[in-house]
Amino acid sequence: MFAGCLGMGPILAQEPVLHTWRMDHGHLEISEGASDSPLAVGSLQKPFVARAWAHAHPDAPTPRFACSGGGACWLKPGHGELGLATALARSCNAYFRQLASATPPEALAEALGSAGFSPAPTTAEEAIGLAAPNLLRIHPSRLMEAYRELLRDPWAQGEGVRREVLAGLREGARTGTGVGVGAWGLWVKTGTVPLDAQRTVGFALALDEGGLAMLARLRPGTGAQAAAALAAPLAARRPGTPVKPPARGDVTVRLFDLLPATRFTVRNVGTTPLPDGRGFLGPGASRPLQPGDRVGPGPLELRAEARGLRRRFTGRLQVANGRLLATLSRRAYAEGVLAAELPHGSPALRLELGAATLRFLAQGRRHVDADVCDSTHCAWFVGQGPRLDWTDPARARETREADPAPLADADWERIERMALGPGPSLWSAHCGGSPLSTRRVWGFGEATAAPCPRHPGPADTWVRTWGRAELEKAFGPGVDAIALTPEPGVWGLILTRHGVRRTFGFDEAHRRIAGVLGWDALPSPADRLEFTAEGVRLQGAGSGHRVGLCLGE
Repeated sequence: MFAGCLGMGPILAQEPVLHTWRMDHGHLEISEGASDSPLAVGSLQKPFVARAWAHAHPDAPTPRFACSGGGACWLKPGHGELGLATALARSCNAYFRQLASATPPEALAEALGSAGFSPAPTTAEEAIGLAAPNLLRIHPSRLMEAYRELLRDPWAQGEGVRREVLAGLREGARTGTGVGVGAWGLWVKTGTVPLDAQRTVGFALALDEGGLAMLARLRPGTGAQAAAALAAPLAARRPGTPVKPPARGDVTVRLFDLLPATRFTVRNVGTTPLPDGRGFLGPGASRPLQPGDRVGPGPLELRAEARGLRRRFTGRLQVANGRLLATLSRRAYAEGVLAAELPHGSPALRLELGAATLRFLAQGRRHVDADVCDSTHCAWFVGQGPRLDWTDPARARETREADPAPLADADWERIERMALGPGPSLWSAHCGGSPLSTRRVWGFGEATAAPCPRHPGPADTWVRTWGRAELEKAFGPGVDAIALTPEPGVWGLILTRHGVRRTFGFDEAHRRIAGVLGWDALPSPADRLEFTAEGVRLQGAGSGHRVGLCLGE
């Protein structure tokens, strides 16, 4: 993306003008006032720079580069160290300048020329769309077709790099510069080019799995603004598109998600009566919960005495479809995550985690009936406490740690500001020194992960043993074999029962075994597994998903 130029006096405000191009099964549709004449599109060139690098470095893993910002990138504070997929999602100029510099000029000229860009670039800046006024240009129709080919056609050299490029385009729509399109299931890239001394023109290109491609140009504007402007015409052309809801002031959380919503009681811990589907719940009063109940909003406490469970929070409670659903503010949710994941960490790290929590929420719902759950599938959440140790699956016990105080207003304001900038949206309780990639755990994002800067030493390993009876209670009787998925990309536990194979992802495997052996039976995605007649022995490192911001000391 273009970083901008120094101002040269006042410029009259101008209402942005949006032009769009649409290509669907060979049919080109252009909005009024636009044409198919060649345009400079800036960072939309970057995927083809990656193709040139792949051609020049066959079978080599994609590099990681550091972005320190300043004049090297549009983001002045810098993006830090990142790999190809994340760099593409965030459109990091510093990364792609280094990638282009490591690629022979003839390879850049061939890759960009084959895509339809001209003239041939002579510098790294020209290759990534930064060398104004010597900008490469391309017909909008050819640009959309080049991106469709990128999605459709494998690369003879560097197919693994192409998959990383596609992962970056997916992530661009989820958390990157293209997040403004507001829809899941798309590949998105943005670009920004100079218009004059103070203004820029923004571009956004979105593609779906059905072959539809739409390009937007916002004049004046930025790539991120063009992506937001593209949201409405894109949704109009894709009926049924799951558009992410706008930012809201509340969050719906599945409470005690690893357990059935039975034999819980609710208590009003406030000083005034609270609305109740049966009337009102008086101060200090409590009653058993039943399906369909609604209580609050207000200060509430949940209890399940038989299991030793207790949780306080301020919000509304609903019992629906066999689940306990709490609705509370974003701030209350962030405080509940901090209380669970990092109750007494350094102030700076707590601010980082708070910002990561808000970025995580901004990606959209993780469940059909709720934004998040309170298990490791989303984030450990304890509301206002207490923190529980659930290593015994039959009964939890309260820890002796004091519950942390709520966030100060100034800290919450800093967290909200930090969340608007780039940064992690995922985290782990402890990486063990050897974090996994997002692709390894979930199947999207980067294929590689950098060593943890907080834990450069030996990995913090763990070993767990599941007996045959425990294994079959969790996954069903008749287990013939169990193994880890051999292919790279997604972590999975492969079980064969009565000759039928089924693969369980980490979250589902953790959910099942936790109900038998407790929360700590599978601390993180395992690295090694041994299956015997007596059961299974697993070995891994760290805890949580082992991806993102490490919370370990």
